[in-house]
Amino acid sequence: MAGAWQENSPSCWIDGAWKENSRLGGMGWIIKNEEGSVLLNAKELKLSSLHVFSDSQVLISALCEGRDVNEIAGILTDVRNLATLFCPVSFSFIPRLENSQADSLARSGLTRLLL
Repeated sequence: MAGAWQENSPSCWIDGAWKENSRLGGMGWIIKNEEGSVLLNAKELKLSSLHVFSDSQVLISALCEGRDVNEIAGILTDVRNLATLFCPVSFSFIPRLENSQADSLARSGLTRLLL
């Protein structure tokens, strides 16, 4: 699943947020086209390739190496299932500061669950 990112491929930034005492979590996904514009209906656009970015080294390593990690098993399953929709699909680690949009969405989703 790992591979070299092509600049003309759509890209997806993902992040998660959770509150351990409530055992609730939220996820955020931002998908952008080649020009950097956010896509709202990526499924309807029938994207074929995708490059996924995350600030979670554990997640990206597990996806690239095909390993299972019990603590994020549900997230790995979701990402792997969605990844089957794209060919090619690749994964890269990015610094947290470059993932602020997905982080905001993940935190917002978690906040809504906690209300």
